[in-house]
Amino acid sequence: MASYGSIGLLLVVVTSLITFSAFRRASLLSRYAFSVEGILIHKEYGRLISSGFVHADWKHLLFNMYSLMAFAGTLEQVAGPLHVLIIYFASLVGGNLLALFINRNNTGYRAVGASGAIAGIIFAVIVLFPGISINPLFMPFRIPAWIYGLFYTLFSIYGIKSRNDNIGHEAHLGGAVVGVLSMCAIEPAVLLINWPIALLLTLPAIAFLLFIVHRPDWLYINGFSLTSTQHETKDERYNAARFQRQQEIDRILDKINERGVHSLTEHERDVLEGR
Repeated sequence: MASYGSIGLLLVVVTSLITFSAFRRASLLSRYAFSVEGILIHKEYGRLISSGFVHADWKHLLFNMYSLMAFAGTLEQVAGPLHVLIIYFASLVGGNLLALFINRNNTGYRAVGASGAIAGIIFAVIVLFPGISINPLFMPFRIPAWIYGLFYTLFSIYGIKSRNDNIGHEAHLGGAVVGVLSMCAIEPAVLLINWPIALLLTLPAIAFLLFIVHRPDWLYINGFSLTSTQHETKDERYNAARFQRQQEIDRILDKINERGVHSLTEHERDVLEGR
């Protein structure tokens, strides 16, 4: 790209500096991370934004910052610096709100990273220029931007449902949708000209959201069928229970490290004592 944009560069520098600090101070990472418990129970709404400035590791940081730099300059040249910031933070918050809604009953759920915000920037560029070609990272070919966007949306829905990796697909999907909607609100002419692309990128996500509002239990059914035909063995149930218990213990220990023993609920104390 001829220009990476001043806002993209600024966001990369600020995010990298805060992430570096969090690498050295675990308490900072814990304080800034997206946390269902922190947001819903302790009303720490700032986590909806602060979580976008810390990352899990170097690979996570470098991938996100590379993606941001690859698209932020183009968007800034067309929409201007202020609108880039608006889309970035709206997508960050929107992605985290979707993650909060989907994981609202899992108080141990935590996440970090700017992926939702960056998805919003990428999708804003896609709805602006659906005909440009994108080279998916590490792939030896290029594809039209609108095809990439549609695949990204469908893969995010699949990831939310399958839950077979450690990627925050909820934030990706929410950020992408907010990016498209924000771009159309900022530049209404985009919606008039590229409305079929805007619908293509957002309708699958909106339909998915409406479906899980009506059928929230579907997210916890094995596979994509509406009825489960798989049966766990006793060993599988035992191992799953052990894993969930260990996750709960790890979350409680993190809470002690961050807030002190006095912050524990009676249930959390019982878990630590093995009751």
